Amino acid sequence: VYLVKGAPEKLLDACTRYVDEAGEIRPLNSRHRLKARWEEMTRQAMRVLALAISENAVDDSGRFSRLILIGLVGIRDEIRPEARSSVQQVQGAGVQVVMITGDNRETAAAIAREAGLLRDTDGENAVITGSELAALSDFQVRGRLPALRVVARALPTDKSRLVRIAQEMGLVAGMTGDGINDAPALKKADVGFAMGSGTEVAKEAGDIVILDDNIASIARAILYGRTIFKSIRKFIIFQLTMNLC
Repeated sequence: VYLVKGAPEKLLDACTRYVDEAGEIRPLNSRHRLKARWEEMTRQAMRVLALAISENAVDDSGRFSRLILIGLVGIRDEIRPEARSSVQQVQGAGVQVVMITGDNRETAAAIAREAGLLRDTDGENAVITGSELAALSDFQVRGRLPALRVVARALPTDKSRLVRIAQEMGLVAGMTGDGINDAPALKKADVGFAMGSGTEVAKEAGDIVILDDNIASIARAILYGRTIFKSIRKFIIFQLTMNLC
């Protein structure tokens, strides 16, 4: 017997049986209630995993069939209380915030709404999946980038690609991350923010390490950076004026 876990959209269609409350294996004839429950969990900003049993080993290509469903597990990451106000502060400063995540479309959109990143007024182009992004050319991505807010089911290569396209558009790109897969994008970005609890590879690739893993610290960094820049510019203008006089 082999245990299998993964995204419900990958595993549920391969499940032909399930384990009931008494531990008995029964045929899985209808998936409507199961998918309805799964969609309800994603609307509550939960990351959902499907757990199943396979009587045969999964081959190297990742193919599987005739799985026995054990159940669905919902994992929810609570939004920090200050996250919503920090996102609003950063957006108010003219910074476009894009959330890139491996979660599915519904979960990612629910989290983005809770954080104030996604609004009801945002159009259809605000949320995109990694597969949809891969189907677009760089020219098409440039057209959608200004309205983009969420990239769901993203691959590590999607992060580097978005950073590259943003830089080609003349934008200053900042990237946050904590994993090994984030390192290339952190290195490529104009400013890489690595999380203090992240991997050493990410910290080495980033320019700044956020010790408290808080987006509010990034908002303060932008505020302090702009304040220092403006102060230096004022000082230079003052000195040039005095010297010319």
